[in-house]
Amino acid sequence: MINLNNMAFTFVAFAYILALILTALLIFFAIWHIIAFDELKNDHKNPIDQCNSLNPLVLPEYIIHGFINLLFLFGFEWISIIVNVPLLAYHINRFRTRPVRDGLGLYDPTTIMNQHELSTATREGWIKLGFYMITFFYYLYWYYMSAAYFLRLSSQPIIFEPISSATSVFYDKDNQQLFAVRGSGAMGVTVKDRNQSYTFRLEDKGAIQSIKFNPDLSVLAIKRSSNSVEFLNFQPPPASSPTTILKLPNVISLQSDSIEYSQISKSKNSKLYDFNWLNEKEILFVTDQSVEYYQLLAEKRILRQMKTFQFPNTNWQLFSRDIGLLLISHGLQSGNSFTPLSYARNQLFKLPKFEVDLPQSIQQQQQQRSNSITSQQTNLRRIELTERDCALAVLYDKVYLLVIRQVTRVPGQGSLEVVLYQIEEDRPAQKRHILRLNLHGRCALNVIDNLIFLHHQTTKQTYVYDIEEKSTSENDGFQTIHLPILNQLSIQPQIIDRQLLSPSVLSQQTSSPLSSQQNIELYSSNWIVFLPNVIIDVKLGCLWYLTINLDALLDIVKERILLLEILLRRTNGKSSILMLLYTLLTSVIAPVQIDSTLWTGEQTAAGIFDLWLDMIHRINNVYIEITTSTPSLTNRPLLEQTDVFTVLCLFETIVPTSTSTTHSLTINRSSSINSTDDDSLTSTTTTTTTTTTTTQCLNKKLKFAIAIVLEYIRSLNNFNIPIQHFLYDLLVNLLIKNKHFYQLQQLIQYHVLSDSKSIACLLLSLSSKHQPTTQIALDMLKRLNTANEEILEILLELNLIIPALHFSVEHLPINFQLARKLMDAAIKADELLSNNASNQNILFYTVYTYFDDYFQQQKQGPSSTITSPQSTPTIGNSRNNELDFFTTFFNQQFQPKESDFSNIQ
Repeated sequence: MINLNNMAFTFVAFAYILALILTALLIFFAIWHIIAFDELKNDHKNPIDQCNSLNPLVLPEYIIHGFINLLFLFGFEWISIIVNVPLLAYHINRFRTRPVRDGLGLYDPTTIMNQHELSTATREGWIKLGFYMITFFYYLYWYYMSAAYFLRLSSQPIIFEPISSATSVFYDKDNQQLFAVRGSGAMGVTVKDRNQSYTFRLEDKGAIQSIKFNPDLSVLAIKRSSNSVEFLNFQPPPASSPTTILKLPNVISLQSDSIEYSQISKSKNSKLYDFNWLNEKEILFVTDQSVEYYQLLAEKRILRQMKTFQFPNTNWQLFSRDIGLLLISHGLQSGNSFTPLSYARNQLFKLPKFEVDLPQSIQQQQQQRSNSITSQQTNLRRIELTERDCALAVLYDKVYLLVIRQVTRVPGQGSLEVVLYQIEEDRPAQKRHILRLNLHGRCALNVIDNLIFLHHQTTKQTYVYDIEEKSTSENDGFQTIHLPILNQLSIQPQIIDRQLLSPSVLSQQTSSPLSSQQNIELYSSNWIVFLPNVIIDVKLGCLWYLTINLDALLDIVKERILLLEILLRRTNGKSSILMLLYTLLTSVIAPVQIDSTLWTGEQTAAGIFDLWLDMIHRINNVYIEITTSTPSLTNRPLLEQTDVFTVLCLFETIVPTSTSTTHSLTINRSSSINSTDDDSLTSTTTTTTTTTTTTQCLNKKLKFAIAIVLEYIRSLNNFNIPIQHFLYDLLVNLLIKNKHFYQLQQLIQYHVLSDSKSIACLLLSLSSKHQPTTQIALDMLKRLNTANEEILEILLELNLIIPALHFSVEHLPINFQLARKLMDAAIKADELLSNNASNQNILFYTVYTYFDDYFQQQKQGPSSTITSPQSTPTIGNSRNNELDFFTTFFNQQFQPKESDFSNIQ
């Protein structure tokens, strides 16, 4: 059964769903053709009538089949395209060589009754029917496989030789390396990690119990006995080469120096459990009595003991090199007493001891055993808490011990709990969180991006927890109890190429050898799970990395605020958040051509607006917390204003109301030319109603867009985040589209919109539509104090010569270049006013006389530099003659008698 709650629909899934529907239609066409040809064969129908009914179906069939392939092309489904290419080519050739050239059909009534033609057409119908039936189920399968799951296994697993009598498999979770040891190493050892494979051989000195490389792969440690570890030096491996096009990675042969050296545990009569590499030259031995800290001198092939910590009755250990923590379970009770050892700054030191709680049922069993005669007569120690039930993880930059508990509250009924103990340096670990699930049975844990994944084997489902989510948690004053934020998820079904599997695996399988692919059994009992995201199938010989697809949550999580909170805590959540915002706004704003039926109503729009306010507030709040360097938020997505702007650009697709109205009226006029009066009246009424509805819809959407952008700007202001100019530009453009000039004027007047040159230019472009915008733009430029030259140019462009002169006197340095610019503009302005009888170059006169008086006062008169020109100069003359032109022009207009104007150069 397909669980739709676990899937999100991508374009590929949509393509396959549409292909299924269209293929069902093609199957109907094929059946119709077969029936029609059978009727012709038995003389039940007239050939002319039958061909007339079949020919109109030919082109739709070919178009539908071509459209299916076009969908696969856009979805990059190359295999599906290859499957359809032969039929597509056949259709093209069949249509190109059709006998009926004057039509679109394939069947000619004059030849269809020919026995050969009829049998060929019938055979073609049956072949197509079979092909369409096969592809229908093919599309159904790939639709199921292509649906976007939240949980996925890596597409290219690490393949290894599975466990057998001749092969032992070990996994080093610190280096994330998998060892396949054949014949105790004599037949070869293969080491694989995420990117590379290595191989080497060892001498057969007995069965290997544990094997690990140090981080730089220069020393191999091997445990063969219960009290010692052997070491073998290797030459440093070459730099990892890029993986080839093949699925198998390159294999590097490692060379050892063939001289092994060993270190025996210093604790007498102790049993060595395991060893852990701290770094390239330091290693820990964990025995049943102590923890021994050694420094490795590889060149001398010796180990030097640095420190020993005594832990009598050690049960087992947990180690994480990334965290720098070794956790020792010790004591005579139930294995629930722990002492952490922390490794930091090249020092190993002990942290406070602590105990974890055991389920009530286990405590009752202990009490019953302690009171029984059998327990009093035996000294055997029974460990209730095992290494398999515990794990170390980092969640939101805090270290936790995760303990899985099977709790039995009612006989015959149980539940699962995962208890999180926070490990701190200055005090014993405290119980902080409890993850509760009302199921019992075997389970395993993964941790990805601060999310805890609990895989339940019995139900074959995964439950997701987030300890930072408040809506699914409850605090009782001591610890926080959490319920899953995502329930009953499934890992995406996985298939694997059988050629990649080990020959020993293929020989044991009973499936058909003709099958090139094999389905993976999910939640198998053969799975072994390691933190953070490793899943190993020891029987199949595959290692996967569990990954998450955040985009799938857009369809899985219906509560949008919860979805946003989940995404805001994910490292790679930015793109999914932007998609969420885009989807939210597109439910109200339709692109370009807007149908009135797409308007979702005032209530829905109001609800979306409230959601937007809440979401933007949360996004900006996280932005402030990240930019102030809150340590626990360093991995959260940082949404800049440029990111949100990419979503808000959706509003630019809205067509202005005037364009829509004009277009509709034009169509109405042209369509009513040849109609009768009644028809014209009906058409006009219908078109006017449609235009009015569309106009109202557009106006609503523009108002909605303005409110969305305005509230985003307000939210940024509330958090004291500097607002980028492009947001103001977008808001101004939307206000202009909706002709809200007065609202725009108010926003600028009360400084809701910050001053900028780009906004001022937009306002100037509106001067023909709304006169006050010119003065608003000039005031804005004046407040900037960096645009005096621009203000002067604007005033001159508007032919406001006298205001330009006043502004220049107050805010610009007076020089000859400024004088030339203003006098030239004054002459042009006087030419525009030349039709006015009362105008006699008064603007030029005013500007000229002002500069004449000014330069006289500055004692920089032109008497020594300007002479009367021999010919009348033009504006295009050289720079040295420009002032001569203005002097001559003034003399011609206002002083017919020659005078010595000695005050202007």
